[in-house]
Amino acid sequence: MIEPIKTDHPLWGYRRIWSYLKYRQEYSTGINRVYRAMEKHMFLVTKQQCLRSNRDPIKPKPIADKPDQFWGIDTTKIRMTTWGVYLI
Repeated sequence: MIEPIKTDHPLWGYRRIWSYLKYRQEYSTGINRVYRAMEKHMFLVTKQQCLRSNRDPIKPKPIADKPDQFWGIDTTKIRMTTWGVYLI
């Protein structure tokens, strides 16, 4: 039952095959049974390791030595019918 689906869709995992069996072929079975059958016959898709980008900042954040050394500002744009107003 699972082998023809797996040959047509080799990248499908057990969840998608279970969903296909349940909703498209109207074959009532449990998701754990599908997982065990695929595990037994070596049909499970192996998990690929994702390449992660370096998330470290290029420059470290500045550290203030004394008060009022760094300033920041926030703006909000309020849209009107033909133009916008900036609220600072």
